[in-house]
Amino acid sequence: MMAKIARIDTATAVLPLPAPLQLGAMTVTRREYTAVRVIADDGTQGVAYCLSREAPMAEIVERLVAAHALGQDADDPAAVWERMLRGSAIVGRVGLVRRAIGLVDIALWDIAARRAGQPLWRQLGTGDAPRESMLVAAYPTPGRSPREVADEVIAQADGWTNVKISRMPDPAYMRELIALLNIELPASTGLVVDVGFGWPSADVAVAEVSQWGDARLAWLEDPLLPEDAPGVARIKAETGLPVSVGDEVTDPAVLKALVEVGGVDVLRLDVVAIGGVTPARELIRWARTRGVAVSGHVYPEVTAHLGIGVETFARGVNPYDPAPSFVVGGPRFEGRVRPSDAAGLGFSLDPSVFEFEEI
Repeated sequence: MMAKIARIDTATAVLPLPAPLQLGAMTVTRREYTAVRVIADDGTQGVAYCLSREAPMAEIVERLVAAHALGQDADDPAAVWERMLRGSAIVGRVGLVRRAIGLVDIALWDIAARRAGQPLWRQLGTGDAPRESMLVAAYPTPGRSPREVADEVIAQADGWTNVKISRMPDPAYMRELIALLNIELPASTGLVVDVGFGWPSADVAVAEVSQWGDARLAWLEDPLLPEDAPGVARIKAETGLPVSVGDEVTDPAVLKALVEVGGVDVLRLDVVAIGGVTPARELIRWARTRGVAVSGHVYPEVTAHLGIGVETFARGVNPYDPAPSFVVGGPRFEGRVRPSDAAGLGFSLDPSVFEFEEI
């Protein structure tokens, strides 16, 4: 029996970090999250959450997106996605509006799979084989020595496909830190360095990487703004390092341009930013036809169902991102990551953190 989308609720939560983080050009002192709860008229509920990045995500969902989903078929999220995109096209097919569409789309897929009585990975046909995994292991800071940071990473590294650290803009510091990790990481665990779009040009990037010594990386992540596809390709060619780009990108054309110029070995995919599960699955298929691997940017509870690489922060309490503390259920983290066997996405949100307000 068909069900229709009856209600969409939003909530915002702000959680402080124990110490500021320097991410590229940004200083982060807190994490703000926006969540949506979509309810079908048969009572089935779906949820999704995202890092708001201090943008008014709940208001955008409420004012620009929700009306186009209400009353639509709860079992056809792809059709609802098209309606949401076209309904809000005059104000934004990319950017914050697309993020808001992505939030609702993820919750709609949660509902559709729950109503079908199966986990989303089964509905999408991606299987439940263990996914490659990446742990965001450390953010180096001037107050900590390379030895201290390396010890933090090594203590967590066993079993993960890759561990990730952020770049420090001190080449001597990075040279020492990378050398320690290249020696001490398990042979089966790769090292990723996240630049966070921190370099202004390929010239600067190539010059700095040349000072890192014999850096053996699984990949160099987000060296330049993703719109500079030729610059990214140049970094890949001149450093000899594998490169990945894509965090926070909302326009599929930007990601495709990076692949088409041969600038990336791994395409990073933010399932919320790109607009949800509906466009993500198409982009994943497209990348694979071109032999390019895909790695998810955060939101492991969703990306595990997509059959791509999964990124996560340490589960439970960690100093970098509190999301694992409010997610109830979700995938199994055993080095490699297995998606939940529960119906839908297989997770819920702690009601003490998110207090939903009805639109």
